[in-house]
Amino acid sequence: MINQKETGSYYTPPFLANFITNRVIDSLSDTDLRILEPSVGDGAFVSEFMEIRTKNISLTALDINGNELDKAKEKWDNVDNFQNIDFLDFEADKTFSAVIGNPPYINKKLIKEDSLEKIKRIHFAENLSENSVNNIWTSFLIKSCSLLDHNGVIAFVLPSELLQVNYAKELREFLIRRFARIEIFTFNDLMFDCKGQDTILLIGYVKHLNKGQFFTNIDSADRLVNNDFILEKNEILVENDTKWSHHILTGHEIEFLSNLKRRLQTVNELVISQPGIVTAANDFFIINKETEDKFNLHNYTKTIVKKGLYVNKKITFDDSDIESLQKKNLPTRFLNLQDSDVISDDLQKYLDIGELNKINIRYKCKKRKKWFVVPNVSTPPEAFFFKRSHLYPKIVKNNTNSLVTDSAYKIKMKEGFEINSFIYSFYNSLTLVFAELEGRYYGGGVLELIPSEFKCLPLPYVNISEDTFERFVNEFENINSIEDILRENNFHILNTSLDLTDLEIEEIEEIRIKLISKRTRR
Repeated sequence: MINQKETGSYYTPPFLANFITNRVIDSLSDTDLRILEPSVGDGAFVSEFMEIRTKNISLTALDINGNELDKAKEKWDNVDNFQNIDFLDFEADKTFSAVIGNPPYINKKLIKEDSLEKIKRIHFAENLSENSVNNIWTSFLIKSCSLLDHNGVIAFVLPSELLQVNYAKELREFLIRRFARIEIFTFNDLMFDCKGQDTILLIGYVKHLNKGQFFTNIDSADRLVNNDFILEKNEILVENDTKWSHHILTGHEIEFLSNLKRRLQTVNELVISQPGIVTAANDFFIINKETEDKFNLHNYTKTIVKKGLYVNKKITFDDSDIESLQKKNLPTRFLNLQDSDVISDDLQKYLDIGELNKINIRYKCKKRKKWFVVPNVSTPPEAFFFKRSHLYPKIVKNNTNSLVTDSAYKIKMKEGFEINSFIYSFYNSLTLVFAELEGRYYGGGVLELIPSEFKCLPLPYVNISEDTFERFVNEFENINSIEDILRENNFHILNTSLDLTDLEIEEIEEIRIKLISKRTRR
């Protein structure tokens, strides 16, 4: 059986294949068309081409999987140009009127070295850096663009990463240079059954009278099928270098936010942030009290926060929270062998279990001098910022000697700033809006901020007293939603730092709700 993760094959739903085929064919004025499908799969698009009666289609269809190619052949009359070949190796002797498809999605880590070299060459040929090489779909997109004729059209189903992640920024710029008109369709519903596979539709026209970048969001399949949508131009989005995933914002909203950001310090100017501990095997290196007692590991462990779920609706992490987690038998003890020269018999028994479960041959463990010694264990931080979140990002003050895993960034305040004021100031609608704008999200609606994205968040820092922070902590523990905190503190933070009016603050909050609704599909 072929591993879907390794082949990257996620097949296109019929309604989407139908829409793409008809939109592309209708946009081409020539009667005789040369169409390329670089990863034909089981032939979803081939079935649609068979229904086209108004044009003469010469179809070139490729797939690395011979079994799938055979299925596609059954749907087409003339299969002379159906080739069992990797598109990376395909050499065309002609250009094409259109390239249509749903290219494979394979992470760089799973790509074989020889294929990776081919991908790099494709990127380098278009003056794109190695940073843009992160997944096989990027090379399919770039190479396909080079195979279009002077009036060509490309239509690809792609992961939403194109719109939002840093490595795809070069690709977005490449597409703007390459195509007179770009259409981006985003979807409220996941187009594929596979978990977390959030997708978009990109259509690019080499030539077009109505130039620019156009966006629309499709909230149901019926809207697409019935052509019940409006493509809207968003020049400000592109000019301000805003991620394309935020095309639902108006030009006024983007400029309003950009002007406010320019007036504020960023997180990076206030704190030093570093990733938490990378154990390479959390379930082995982070244990509960029961396991600690069973193997007598007390001399080798330190307290650790494993994930953000353990500090839900908390703004501080206290000794009482550790006790509560331990009573629930949750893992709170980190096996820290950095300074341990002597291995007890009980510890050896536990390490033997790790080797039995092949923890020692995991990639990061293998690279260590001793597989069981986790490196870079520093002192407990002042606070934790959890890089993944749902309705809002979490930053938690550390009132214990606890460490934290790489599910969070460790926070240390720079001179002149203090942690209570930083945490209080973080929870305002403007900073949370920029968390949505700078971060990226996935099919399940999870928001993630990588280090550079967290560091560039604007933060309207205000100094508060110890009493104000205590009151804030109590309020946070009793909220029904983050909106309760924002209603309470927005004016103090945003009026004090930016002199914003109630109406301006309300506009920011409306933008925040709009962005979260899009991300979480509420």
